[in-house]
Amino acid sequence: MVARCLRGEPGSFEAIHAAHSRRVMAYLLRSGFSVHDAEDLCQDIFVRVVKSLKKFDESRGALGAWIATIARNVARKRWRRKASRWLDFDPELAEETLSGGDDPSGATEAVETIEALDDCIGRLPGELQQMIRLRYVEGRTTRGISSAVGMPEATVRLHLDKARDILRRCLESKGIEA
Repeated sequence: MVARCLRGEPGSFEAIHAAHSRRVMAYLLRSGFSVHDAEDLCQDIFVRVVKSLKKFDESRGALGAWIATIARNVARKRWRRKASRWLDFDPELAEETLSGGDDPSGATEAVETIEALDDCIGRLPGELQQMIRLRYVEGRTTRGISSAVGMPEATVRLHLDKARDILRRCLESKGIEA
C-alpha cells in the first residue's frame, strides 16, 4: 500500500486511511478527546502520514505501528496545549487501542462503545458524573472521592452504585453489554 501511495496510484491513500483510521479514532476517544476534537485530530494525523510517508521504513516496523506513533505525538502535543484534557485521559486504555495489532476490526465497536458510554455519562446528574470521573478517570478511592465532594464514604458508595446502575441500563438500552 505504501509503495502504491508513493507512486500516486488512485485509491491507495484511501486504502491506508480505511485500514487504520478507526483504530486512531478509538485511541483519540479513549484518550479523552470529544468526538469533534478526535475527528479533527484524526484528520491532522493522516495529513502528517501523507506528508511523511516517504520516511516510513518497513524494516523498522509495521505501518500501523508507525501511524500509531504519529497519533501519539499529535495527541501529546494537543494535551500539552490543553492541560485540562488530562482529566479525561486513561493512558492504559488509550494505549491498548493502538497496540491491538494491525487488524482494526474491533476498533469500530470500541468507538461505538466509547461514544455510547460518553453519552450515558453525559446524561447522569452532575454530582454522579463528577463521582464517576473521580473514580474511573482519576482513579480515586472512595475515601478520596469523599474528601473531594465533602460527603461521607457510605454516601459516596451509594451514589457510585446508583451511577453504575444508571450507566448499565443506559448502555443496555443502546445495545451494549455492560
